[in-house]
Amino acid sequence: MKVALLGCGQMGRAAAYALATDPGTEELLLLDRDPGQAAALRDWLQEGGGTGNRPAATVRAATGLDAALTGCGVVAMAMPWAPTAEALHAAVVAGRPVAAITRPPTAELPSLDTRIRSAGGTVLLPVGLEPGLTELLAVHLAQRLDRVHSLEIYCGGIPTKPREPLGYTAFFGGENDHHLPIAQREALALDRGRPVHHPRFSGVVTRDYAGVGRLEAYHDGMAPWLGEHPALRDADCTQKTLRWPGFARVVTELARLGLLADEGVDVDGSRVVPRRLVERVLSPQVRAGADDRDAVVLELTAHGELDGRPASLRTTVLDIADETTGLSAMARTTGFTLAAATRLLAERAVTGTGWIKPHLALSQELTERVMHSLTGRGVTWLPAHEVAEAERPHL
Repeated sequence: MKVALLGCGQMGRAAAYALATDPGTEELLLLDRDPGQAAALRDWLQEGGGTGNRPAATVRAATGLDAALTGCGVVAMAMPWAPTAEALHAAVVAGRPVAAITRPPTAELPSLDTRIRSAGGTVLLPVGLEPGLTELLAVHLAQRLDRVHSLEIYCGGIPTKPREPLGYTAFFGGENDHHLPIAQREALALDRGRPVHHPRFSGVVTRDYAGVGRLEAYHDGMAPWLGEHPALRDADCTQKTLRWPGFARVVTELARLGLLADEGVDVDGSRVVPRRLVERVLSPQVRAGADDRDAVVLELTAHGELDGRPASLRTTVLDIADETTGLSAMARTTGFTLAAATRLLAERAVTGTGWIKPHLALSQELTERVMHSLTGRGVTWLPAHEVAEAERPHL
């Protein structure tokens, strides 16, 4: 396959590594708004990506979007939504199928499929860790039960060694990116298939993970299209973010004191937004350093009925930053998933016109192919297995 990868940041770097080392890749074209970043990624890949093993694929830095689209058969995108939306249009017009990691803004969801379908495009998104694997594995569990009553999703990227002041480390974003995951908003959940909302950072529970430790989880929403799958249309579904214990309590206390408000206040004649000020103060303290490493935990449990009896099934994904390649766990689980989805599009294992939602389009077999592509690169995956009676919650 000949692939164009748009976006050469950390997520794109992991996707490029997976694509360049895929035996099915003949040529990989790299494009970034910063040509130097694309060139540096090309050089890193050609030198073996830290492993010393040079890829068989030809890797080039493209000179522009038109050149990238002309030279490829399929496109992978690892960019924020604004450049993704612009590049999607160009790719669709050029007749190139697209896989992308980015979640579209809620306001654009109603028209997204219509726009892509009217142009005859094939766009598979979002297909990274979250959204992406979260929905794919939800269906992986749900379809193994005769009926699903409830689904619990826990997902998070955490530093392997928590440090003050939040036990949180920002592994992504540049020196001038001061946004932190502390904004106050409502979090989506499903009650018997119907949308409901909970305050973000509420519903805190603790979870223990072997090799990681005890984490906390709080309401943080889910992809609004999760419940569209027939196996989940009548289920209760929650998705919570995993952090080291204490994070939700600190954020909630800051909000109670008014320090996370988004309405500006006058400070000696200057208009200051409290949340932005807090982010500015905290960002330098939580920015990842050279010695910081991350871990990713994704756990899903579906409760329902199997062969006429109550049953609960669970699946878990765990990954740790790779010291050899320097790829973070979040980049690996996101970028490797994007690369696997791109391969499916190139092989026409996934076809159709319009906005294709991965959890509705991929069969169990294809989902397992995606997961095996991750495990082949060192990501740990425990497939669906039944949870003992003692581990089931009292619903």
